[in-house]
Amino acid sequence: MKKLFILLLFIPFLNVKAEVRDNYIENINIAVNDENVSKLNDNNYNTYLKMDAKDLIKISSNQEFNYVYIIYYIESKEGVINYKDTKIDIGKNGFLHECIKLDAKVNEVDLTYEENVAIKEIFLFNDTLPNWVQTWELPHEKADILLFSTHSDDEHLFFAGLIPTMIANDKKIQIVYLTNHNNNPKRLDEQLNGLWAVGVRNYPVLGIFPDAYSTSLDGAINNLSYQGYTLNDVINFEADIIKRFKPDIVVNHDEAGEYGHGQHILNTYSLKEALNTLSEEEKPYKVYLHLYKENPIIMNYDIPFEYYNGMTAYEVSKLGYAEHVSQHYTWFTDWLLGKNNEYSLATQIKTYSPLEYGLYYSKVGYENKDGDMFYNIPKEVVNEPIIENDNKDIDINNEENNETKKKENNYIYYIIGSASIILIVFLIIVIIQKKKH
Repeated sequence: MKKLFILLLFIPFLNVKAEVRDNYIENINIAVNDENVSKLNDNNYNTYLKMDAKDLIKISSNQEFNYVYIIYYIESKEGVINYKDTKIDIGKNGFLHECIKLDAKVNEVDLTYEENVAIKEIFLFNDTLPNWVQTWELPHEKADILLFSTHSDDEHLFFAGLIPTMIANDKKIQIVYLTNHNNNPKRLDEQLNGLWAVGVRNYPVLGIFPDAYSTSLDGAINNLSYQGYTLNDVINFEADIIKRFKPDIVVNHDEAGEYGHGQHILNTYSLKEALNTLSEEEKPYKVYLHLYKENPIIMNYDIPFEYYNGMTAYEVSKLGYAEHVSQHYTWFTDWLLGKNNEYSLATQIKTYSPLEYGLYYSKVGYENKDGDMFYNIPKEVVNEPIIENDNKDIDINNEENNETKKKENNYIYYIIGSASIILIVFLIIVIIQKKKH
C-alpha cells in the first residue's frame, strides 16, 4: 500500500511541465517596512528584492492561508515568522526553497531576518499544496548510494536514469554537487526543480566550488586557485562527504570527463584521491565510475516502474532535465532526447551512454551483475532494540530460574538413584534365593 500511495501522488506530479506555477493565492499584499513591494509576488524568479537585517516584511491576504513558501535568491538566512502570538524559526536548514506550515489559518504574518537577505518570491497556500511546491526533508543521515554530480543538470544527463532507478527500488540516494551556480541563480532553482520532478525529497548538498569551464585537470585546478581554493580542498570535501553519509556505493563521472570537461575530471580524480585518505571502515563497499572500462556493468533504464506510473527511469530523468530551461539551447538536449525528441529508449544514446559504468573499487569483490550496483553488498542485520532495565530483570530472573531448575534436577536425580539402588538390591536377593532352592 505504501508503494501505491506514493504512486498516486506521482500521477499528477509527473505531468507537470517546467516552469508551471499555479494554484496559489493570488490576492496578496507584501510590504517591507510599511512600503508596498511587487517583486516578491510577481511570479517571476528572475526578479528579487534585497532587504536589511531586522527589516519588517508584512504579508497579508483577504484569503486565509496556512502555508508560506519562500524562494530565496542565492541562499536562505535565519529568521522568524510571527503570527497570532506565535513564532516559528525559518531558514535554519539552508533550504533555498522553503515551505513553512503554520499551526493556524491566518490573514497576516510578519517576517524578520537576522542578516541581510535577498528573496525572489513568496507564495501563500491554504490547506492544499500543488505538486510543484517543494517540502524538502533534511539530507539523509546514512545513504545507500551517493552521487557526486559536478554541475546542476549532470544528474539527469550523464547519470540519466540512475536517480529514478534507485528511488523506485527504495534506495536512499544522496545527491552531492561539486560546484555551485551562484553566478547564475536561475540554475539554482532549476537544480532543485529538477530533483523534485524525479522524486528526490532529501535536500542535496550544494557545492562550494565555483563553476568554471576547462578542458583538463590542470585547467580545473588553475581555475580553483583563481577562486582561492586548492586541489586538497576538493579532495577533503569529497572525503568528508563520504564520512558524513557513510554510503554503501559511490558513483562519479567518467575519468575523461565525458566530453572532456575539466571539472568532471577533477571530480573523479579527487574522489580517487579521497579514497586513499579514508580508513577501510570509512570507505564505501563499491565505487562506480561512468564509462569506466574495467569490471563493466550495464544498467537498464528502459524498464517501466509501477512507482512512476509505468514510466521508465529514462523517461523520468527527461522530466528532470526539462526543468533546466536555461540549458535547453545546448547540445545536451539533442544528446539526451534525440533530435525533435525522437528517443524513447536510453539505449538510443550511443555516445557517453548513461547505461555504462565500471567498478573502480570494491570491498566485496569485483564480480558484477548487469543492472544491479548493489550485487554482493551484504544486507544489514536489523536488531530489535534492547531496554537496559528489562535486560537486568531478565538476567536476574534467569539466574533464579536456573537455580530452581538445578535444585529440581538434583532432587530428581536423587529419587532415580535411590530407586536404582533398591532395584539392584532386590534383584540380588532374588538371585540368591534361587540358588538356595
